[in-house]
Amino acid sequence: MIEVPAQTELQELGVIQLECNDRTPYQARKAVAAWAGVAHPAQEILILATSELITNAVTHAGDIDWIELKLSQGLDFLRLVVTDPGLACSTPSRIPMQASNLYAEQGRGLAIVESLSRGRWGSHRLPVNGHRSVWCHLDLCPTPAQLEELFRASV
Repeated sequence: MIEVPAQTELQELGVIQLECNDRTPYQARKAVAAWAGVAHPAQEILILATSELITNAVTHAGDIDWIELKLSQGLDFLRLVVTDPGLACSTPSRIPMQASNLYAEQGRGLAIVESLSRGRWGSHRLPVNGHRSVWCHLDLCPTPAQLEELFRASV
């Protein structure tokens, strides 16, 4: 007999549909900060992951009008989901990490999300409407040591 894992109950902390423009990353960061609260132990990684995922959608989704941001909480994790109409021809997938270049101004976003989520992220196309969703799971209560490791400057 195959054992089916129990469905994790998620509590929705907030959902917002944002107009896609240059202010969208700021508005998204502001929303998740309000939903989580200023004293939340994961606030720094949540805001950074939000910024990276929203900026990717604004930059790479083509000519879109809106982006939806949703934050939920599981037993020991936060689930962040960014949904957009996406390009009709694009197929979301796990994007390989690019070689690090200290002078590059682009190409690090998903590597940052990979690190912040400890590899717990992905993307898929919604079957009903074809919209693209990119999600990540973040530790609900990261330890000070985990935060230090995440934010340690690379040499």
